[in-house]
Amino acid sequence: MSWRDAGAFVWHPTSIDPALLGHELRANGFGWVAVFVHDGLDAATVDPVWIDRFRRASGLAVGGWGVLRTDPVGEAALAHEFVRRYHLDFYVADAEAEYGYTGPGGPSGARYARSSRFVEEFRRLEPDLPAALASYCRPDQHDLDWKAWSAAGFDFLPESYVNELGPAVAPASCVAGAAAFFPVDRVHPIVGMYQGKLGLGVAPVYAQLLREGGTAGFSVYLAEEGMTDAKWAAFGNAIATLGIAARP
Repeated sequence: MSWRDAGAFVWHPTSIDPALLGHELRANGFGWVAVFVHDGLDAATVDPVWIDRFRRASGLAVGGWGVLRTDPVGEAALAHEFVRRYHLDFYVADAEAEYGYTGPGGPSGARYARSSRFVEEFRRLEPDLPAALASYCRPDQHDLDWKAWSAAGFDFLPESYVNELGPAVAPASCVAGAAAFFPVDRVHPIVGMYQGKLGLGVAPVYAQLLREGGTAGFSVYLAEEGMTDAKWAAFGNAIATLGIAARP
C-alpha cells in the first residue's frame, strides 16, 4: 500500500457491507481501508469474514487503526497481534491527549514519553510495516513527541475535520503546522465526512482544500457515516483530475 493513495476509515464494520464498500473504493480510485481494532488495551471484535469479503471484492490493502491510551508497550503489542492474526497490510495509531503533556520547562512527563515507548516497541515487533500517526491537525500547537513518530518511519495523517472545527484545520493549515516534523510528502490529511458541529462533510469542498494543501494521499472518516455514492464519485473525480491522491 501507499500513503499517497486515498483511503477510508471504518469504525463499525457491521454498519457497512464489505463487498459494496470494496467495489465503491475500487471504482473511485481508492487504495486502502483501515478497520478499527482496539481502544487502548480493549480489543475490538474483528470479523475475519468481513476482511475476506472486502479483499475479494476490491483487491485493496486492509489495515487496522487503534486509539492509544495509557499503556504504550501493551498497545504496541496488541497492534502487532492484530496485524499478525488478520494479515493486515498497515497500521494507524491514533494518539492524542493521553500521549501529550507539557511540564515546567517544556515537554516532559510520563504522557509525553509514551510516544517514544510505543514506537520503540512497535518497531521492534514490526520493523517494516507501513504505519502512520493520526492526530491533531496542528502539531505546532500540541505537545506530543512528534519527532519520535517521524523518526520511526510513521507518516502523518492530520485530522482535517473542517466539518467540526472549520477552516482553521484545513489541509494547508495542517501541512504548515507539521512542517517542523513531517515534510509535505509524508502528510496525508483525514477529512471528516460525518455529522460534525458545522454539518456533514462536503466532498467537492474537501477536494479543493486538499488541492490547495498540496498533499498527495488522503482518507475519509468515516466510510459508514455521511458517505453516499455521489460523494465517493466526487472524490473519485477529484483523484483523477486534481491529483489529490495517486491511483493504485
